[in-house]
Amino acid sequence: VTIQAQILDLLQDLQRRLGMAMLIITHDLGVIAEIADEVVVMYAGKIVESAPVDALFADPQHPYTIGLLGSIPRIEVDRERLSTIEGSVPSPNNQPKGCRFAPRCPFADPRCHLEPPPLRDLGPEHRVACWKAPVELARAA
Repeated sequence: VTIQAQILDLLQDLQRRLGMAMLIITHDLGVIAEIADEVVVMYAGKIVESAPVDALFADPQHPYTIGLLGSIPRIEVDRERLSTIEGSVPSPNNQPKGCRFAPRCPFADPRCHLEPPPLRDLGPEHRVACWKAPVELARAA
């Protein structure tokens, strides 16, 4: 963890001094929250959501993003187990016909299993590939 922090500090220093952009690929949402300006969430090789970091953490719209953020341990929340996303990632050789997350999605309906959703705008710089977004509508259904 100490070496990771030192490397990230070094990268951020280089970014400031050289005025460069950085692309960081990671599964560590803590790193994303700390250093990213914008986030692109991918599932099974496809972009499922993109937004400014604050917007994504405050109001995730794709069920996969919601599941990822729900699996982060939080000091202020007392729970015995972290949330999990049921099921398994599909094999690269055997992707589902519709949305790649549909077999694991609690909101999926027949359309999700048949038609891949396009990446569409939900708000300023917030895009999501989900037929059920915004999720408030999906939760109410």
